[in-house]
Amino acid sequence: MESRKERHQHEIQAAEALDAAQNNAPYDPKNPFNEAFGNGRGPKKRGPFKRILTMLVIALVLLGVVFGAKALLTDKYAALNPKDTTFITVKIPEGSTALQMGQTLEKKKVITNGQVFYKYAMSQGAEKLQAGTYHLSPSQTMQLIFNQMAAGPTSEPQLPKGYGYVTVGQTPDQVAVNLADQVKSVSAQDILSALNDKQLIDQMYKKYPDLLRGVKQSSTKQAVLLDYVYPQAFDLRQAKTAKAIVEVLLQTSDKTMQPYYKTLRANGMATPNVMALVATSGKAEFERRLAFIQKIAPYAQELAKKYGILASISIAQAAHESNWDNSKLSSKYNNFYGVKTQDTTPGNSVVLDTTEYVDGKPQTQQARFAVYSSWKDSMKEHAETLVNGNTWNPTQFKDVLNAKDYKSAAKALYDDHYATDVNYTKLLVNLIETWHLQRYDQ
Repeated sequence: MESRKERHQHEIQAAEALDAAQNNAPYDPKNPFNEAFGNGRGPKKRGPFKRILTMLVIALVLLGVVFGAKALLTDKYAALNPKDTTFITVKIPEGSTALQMGQTLEKKKVITNGQVFYKYAMSQGAEKLQAGTYHLSPSQTMQLIFNQMAAGPTSEPQLPKGYGYVTVGQTPDQVAVNLADQVKSVSAQDILSALNDKQLIDQMYKKYPDLLRGVKQSSTKQAVLLDYVYPQAFDLRQAKTAKAIVEVLLQTSDKTMQPYYKTLRANGMATPNVMALVATSGKAEFERRLAFIQKIAPYAQELAKKYGILASISIAQAAHESNWDNSKLSSKYNNFYGVKTQDTTPGNSVVLDTTEYVDGKPQTQQARFAVYSSWKDSMKEHAETLVNGNTWNPTQFKDVLNAKDYKSAAKALYDDHYATDVNYTKLLVNLIETWHLQRYDQ
């Protein structure tokens, strides 16, 4: 019988022999020892797997570093869209909190996040923000928007360095000074001269024929090309001369007006006439007003043949008096022309507030207005009123009937006491020319 020591020696020898056999034997994937200890090709099989695993780990680490750095470097106050230099009209109601202001700005697509604006405003002094109507741009950073709203609704747009702007109602001198302030190598007088340069006008007309349609017939005496500049911000950082500045203005304006050219051509409308409307009210309001014109124009032409009232006058008055079919009297009671009545029969009239001009000053009064079953009835009665006058003066509007063009007819409406607003004639003429309504008189 073997002693314990001898058995132990034999076990050691057997283990060494087995280990030697495993290392020298062919690789057998079914052998559990190959998986546990490896033999010959065992370690070679695990090597690529280890390398792949290591590479994956490194890749994940690198991705984490990249995304982490991106998160750290991203400016949460950056402009929503630095390339969109158009202005958006934003009305901030009285009593709005900083949070509500931020929500309004986000809804209007001026900033990326209303909550971020709120937090920024709280850190800078939210009490500085003022209610009112602002013209803001997606190209403005959140800080610039805050600064503008802190300065109040009458303040100038706060824009990035090197950006100039044109807003509705600015004079040529104001525009030139503002733009020259951004390009120090150019004077305001140089810019005004470039806006009138005939050679530059010809060059720009060839490049932007849709934008500048009608420019050669323009009667504007100062800064001719300014009429064709869309009210918005402009990136002037690469402009070094007055002519380069003007080209940036027109190139940017042409891009902004592209969605409207087809419609303008189809309706014979000049680009400058609709720019202010689009800039202040947007594309949807432009389309709504055009749809209103197209709806009532055929019937206005029918009435013109029957009663002799110029179609342009009927359309313009309907648009002006009804606020483009947006007044309560028009949209609910089909009264396009603000026609009053003494008829108290239920359903035939309604009492509403109205604005009347007394000695040239507006006053709010209550009056009884006619209710119509359809808008066509309203237009028909309007034509009959101009033809038949009223009970005390059947020929009151004879000058309107005798007018041969829309300008004379618009003047006659005021002279014959159809309206009390001293600006009534000018309003109608501007409306007719803006929408080219005179085409319906032909």
